[in-house]
Amino acid sequence: MLHVISTGRQSFWDWLDITVRIHEEADYIHIREKTWNADRIQEAVHHLEERKVPRSKIIINNHPELAAHMDLAGVHLPETSPFPQVPSFSARKGCSVHSREAAVRKEQEGADYLFFGHIFETDSKAGKPARGLHDLRELTAAVSIPVTAIGGITPDNAARCLEQGASGVAVMSGIYEALDPKTAVQAYRGALPKGGRT
Repeated sequence: MLHVISTGRQSFWDWLDITVRIHEEADYIHIREKTWNADRIQEAVHHLEERKVPRSKIIINNHPELAAHMDLAGVHLPETSPFPQVPSFSARKGCSVHSREAAVRKEQEGADYLFFGHIFETDSKAGKPARGLHDLRELTAAVSIPVTAIGGITPDNAARCLEQGASGVAVMSGIYEALDPKTAVQAYRGALPKGGRT
């Protein structure tokens, strides 16, 4: 699985243009724009839909009610946020975790998937040690829900994450800030084993 996450560093229209160009190679597109309110997110989703990006591959950060109302693929929440306890909430619920203990707890609380990282050194986490493949392997073994590796992922190391039990990888700047995002996303897609789009 290939998750592509917005960086918050593009203008609205640059983000939209890149997303439209890369979405066919991505399994999920995450709208992670901390400065956008609910109205802006709805506008973004409508623009994507007009450009043939299906709601079934759009995940938004926070705003679980909006994710449910717009029938999006899912909502991604901080580790400390509770999941919606509404029987009719059908969107996938995920969160980022930073330890095996947190992963086990969030699965028990109802998470459908987890992000874990940062796996490799990355400029966005300068000065913070990477968690590494060993910790990734221990965490994936401790839970039964899908775990996506994030942080410092490149086409050269993506498959190594899957070898440790990850169901996929998540990429931000490696695609959105690449000189050619379309070529970049194709490189990530090509690095994942066949069958990685389930």
